[in-house]
Amino acid sequence: MEVRMSSKNYNTPNPLLNKKELASLEDLTERYNKLLEPGIISKTGSRVAKLIPQRVRDISKSAQESITQRELFKQCMKVVSEGFVTLEKYASKTTVREETIISEVNEATKLNEITSLDEICLVRGYNVSKLVESRKLGNMLLALGEGGATGYFGFVGLPFNIVLSTFIYYRAVQSIAMYYGYDTKNDPSELMIASEVFMNALNPDKKGGDEIGGIIGKILVFSETTAIKQTAKKTWTEMASRGGVGLLLTQMRALANRSAQKALEKVGEKGLEESVFRSVFEQIGRKLSMRTISKAVPVFGAIVGGLFDTAIMNKVLEYAGIFYNKRFLLEKEVRINTLISGEPEIIDVDFEENVDDSNPVSE
Repeated sequence: MEVRMSSKNYNTPNPLLNKKELASLEDLTERYNKLLEPGIISKTGSRVAKLIPQRVRDISKSAQESITQRELFKQCMKVVSEGFVTLEKYASKTTVREETIISEVNEATKLNEITSLDEICLVRGYNVSKLVESRKLGNMLLALGEGGATGYFGFVGLPFNIVLSTFIYYRAVQSIAMYYGYDTKNDPSELMIASEVFMNALNPDKKGGDEIGGIIGKILVFSETTAIKQTAKKTWTEMASRGGVGLLLTQMRALANRSAQKALEKVGEKGLEESVFRSVFEQIGRKLSMRTISKAVPVFGAIVGGLFDTAIMNKVLEYAGIFYNKRFLLEKEVRINTLISGEPEIIDVDFEENVDDSNPVSE
């Protein structure tokens, strides 16, 4: 169906969600449940670690005892504060340019000529997911190389290894978001959501957490297929009024928008990503530091470190891919309506602060 908006014509997908896309919602939920189980790469890393000779382990243990968790975390935060430009340089390989994404999307679909990230909502979800999947191997090889290179130096390279690997995962999540049309580079609220997705990816089975993180987890658990066709005919407010996942999605965006506004008031747009990453690392850095100490054995650390970082990258990519694929499908109709109408999104709607888990959501 062709729709005209000012000087541009859009061919809207008909139906907006086809059978293949609707079926994929349940598949994504199943993938999320499997993600909670230990992966083969993670198991391999543990097995390799067990092969390290006892004598080397004893030396490593002695060194570990001389490095306290607080000292290591302090060194990591110093890297974050003083070496952000260096981190950006190393992580640039995982960050895909907007022009590249648009070009790849246009090759994957012929329904419309995509000229901006906003227009990606017109594309079939499975076409976008194929593009995301095609980038997976490159990201994992980068993590393997980075983990091996910094892991080779053992404890000396440990602070930089922890921070660099974390930032590489962080940027990879942002790139996945952009493939699905969520502009993490120019939309502060989308950067906030991507940061929450990243933190959840490291601990997908954690309970509790902050509001946005909790909402993200709930969205991944539910498979709402019947309400999709009727949800959000015009506005995000109407989407929220229907309850269920529609309310969760609207609430997540509203909370992220408020958080972004506060952050921008403090640091401005130029320093936003650095400020957000610093905040993210402060929340997860101590746990990462303790978990990573065990791999910091010279020479053997190159092997274990490479496998360790690859396993985490795999987990992060899978989690982010599932979340943004599902979110893309759930929000598709309202995003297309917003695109066609040309009206700005109003997402800071009124909603109940505590979402009622008893809301009817089909699983």
